Amino acid sequence: MDSDGNEASSVPSDEYKINNVVVTTQLAQNFNLLDVLKKVPGSVYEPGNFPALRLKKYEAGFLLYSSGKIVCTGSKSTDDATTKVHQLQDELKKYGIATTAKPRIYVRNIVASIDLKRELKLHELACLMEESEYNPEYFPGMKVQFGNTRLLVFRTGKAILPGLASVEEIEKTVKWLKMRLRSAETEIAKQGAKKYA
Repeated sequence: MDSDGNEASSVPSDEYKINNVVVTTQLAQNFNLLDVLKKVPGSVYEPGNFPALRLKKYEAGFLLYSSGKIVCTGSKSTDDATTKVHQLQDELKKYGIATTAKPRIYVRNIVASIDLKRELKLHELACLMEESEYNPEYFPGMKVQFGNTRLLVFRTGKAILPGLASVEEIEKTVKWLKMRLRSAETEIAKQGAKKYA
């Protein structure tokens, strides 16, 4: 089931790849960022240029704010992101920096990609798909609107699916995009057959 109570689409996970998961959490009541900068190796804090302290650890990027909120990017799954947040929490504790006992972790964005393994006729597809926008002079891909998400589809058959919030949403989006493209391609083929009949 997805978050709306609908049956989750049965799209095998090998049909898509998760490229990035962004999560946030309230990791502390507040952070003294200058203190974190002094104690935690690898910290970068330039308050004149950016309000957060930056830290790269565990193959992820972290932003720590004085409010105690953190952002974690670069994970390949929600479980991976949770693990990385806990690793950071353990490291902060090691340096004597207080953290919340059990922080609630929220998924803010998942970026996924798929490869349809065929070339796509973007100009013809864009003419038939009213939810699409294609202007190759400005951007090489076709933009396709699905709900609140704008998908990027390329001539090579690859597509980027940004702004998703769960695996169920990825699967639903992949299923819809594949069906929508197939439907449009079938219509293109019919129009071509009529033209040469």
